[in-house]
Amino acid sequence: MSTADYTDQVYADISEPEQTGAHDALQLLVLGGVCGVIFHWLVWGQSGGGLGLLLWAGLSCAAGLWLNRQQSPGWRRELLCWCAVILAAALMTVWRDALAVRALMYVVMLLSLGLIFFRAAGNSLLSATIPLALRAVLRFPPRVLLGFFPAIDTVLNARWKNSGRVAGVFRGLLLAAPLLLVFVMLFASADAVFSQQLERLGQAVDGLAPHTPLISLMLSIIATGVLSCSLLQRPVPPQTASAQPQGLWPGFSIKLGAEETAVILGSLVLLFAIFVILQASYLFGGREVLEARSGLTLAAYARRGFFELLVVAALTLGVLVALAVTQCHQRLFRLLGGALIVFVLIILVSALYRLSLYIEQFGLTMARLMALALMLWLAGALIWFAVTVLRGNVRGFMAGLVYAMLAGSLLLALGNPAARVAQVNLLHARTSDMPVDIAYLVRLGADSVPVIIRYLDPAGLSQPDPNQSSQNQSGRSQPGLTQNEAASTVMCRATQRWFARWQVADSDWRNWNAARAAAARDVSGLQRGCQAD
Repeated sequence: MSTADYTDQVYADISEPEQTGAHDALQLLVLGGVCGVIFHWLVWGQSGGGLGLLLWAGLSCAAGLWLNRQQSPGWRRELLCWCAVILAAALMTVWRDALAVRALMYVVMLLSLGLIFFRAAGNSLLSATIPLALRAVLRFPPRVLLGFFPAIDTVLNARWKNSGRVAGVFRGLLLAAPLLLVFVMLFASADAVFSQQLERLGQAVDGLAPHTPLISLMLSIIATGVLSCSLLQRPVPPQTASAQPQGLWPGFSIKLGAEETAVILGSLVLLFAIFVILQASYLFGGREVLEARSGLTLAAYARRGFFELLVVAALTLGVLVALAVTQCHQRLFRLLGGALIVFVLIILVSALYRLSLYIEQFGLTMARLMALALMLWLAGALIWFAVTVLRGNVRGFMAGLVYAMLAGSLLLALGNPAARVAQVNLLHARTSDMPVDIAYLVRLGADSVPVIIRYLDPAGLSQPDPNQSSQNQSGRSQPGLTQNEAASTVMCRATQRWFARWQVADSDWRNWNAARAAAARDVSGLQRGCQAD
């Protein structure tokens, strides 16, 4: 089945798009209010992940599927697939504890919601052009923030369309609610008796409602907007790739002739070619040649170059995308754009080499690992740009970027990056006689704890290695202690703080996290071993 046929099947049963009845609008408001209040209870003010977020994501997905229960089977199946991606990302926040992984999963959930909104508008991701995707990005935040108000207006007009007084009362309450809240807070601050009565009222409803109703109201409004993103909208008339506008906004376009295209891309190609030639003269000549030609030590060279080259690759992709949405000279764009991509890929190889040198000298960090993942995605994006856009086939470019980002993010979280960072650093410490930075490994989160404990087993640490000299975290030697003894001391001190922190964090079931629970068990056993020593 082609993309166009599938889109027609999805929207075949829609007769009055984007104008839902009062009953549907009322269901949206009720479910949005419930999801907002439950988000306040399960997620708001908690650790930012864990079981509470997974339960809320499941509830919201169920609410979205319920609102679309009368739509076409094709749309319900697609919505179910995206809900599965959202739940997989939420599950990763329960399974993993690293802050970078959790932040990445939040991006996956938000991107999945944006794709639901994009498809609900009748757009096909497989045939989406860059301008169409950018316009959808601009429309998505207002829909989330303001999706509540069309629904409430539909309910008021349908229920009391012949009674202007009742509708006016409801609108007046909506406008007066924030004013009343401000005055109540002012009165409570000005008068002790009023404040006491307000506290008593709050204690009476403490078990039934959240402490801050304004936050619940705002979260309910946003949750209603989130659910409204899953509602089918007016389908966009199908257009061929050549007929779609090549500008970001209607009536505004940029035309570049052969001269402008040649100057812009030609100057970049020349600059990149010079850089690659200079790099090739010493980059792969070994450590001695590199230090002699660059005038930098190996560590300084690696530290100086990687992130700058990563920014170069990202900016190059942005320039190519920007030129793709303009009316430039296509023959020169394809020729010079292809040469530019080749040079950028060579530069990324140089960046990868610099990163390997840096890891060899200083070990791996979560930031470097995430930068490596971003570099691989950029390389894939540039190759995909050459395969699609430069060959005149704009369809599939945006879909490839999005799918690669979603799949790569979930696979990265599944691979437990914090544990990999700990493994690399601890192996580096063993092979290079470098001190173990336990403080940094602790900050990686609970995912790294089992790896650290296996390395710093008290039974193994009880036999010091006389050939190793201990250093503290700043690199200064500690007389009378071996490296293993110092690491053991740091580890035993850290177990007290770890155990106390996770005990407090996981005392609330909404914050429960599998990695923290497993780490707490391991830390408890190591703590007993340290006390025995």
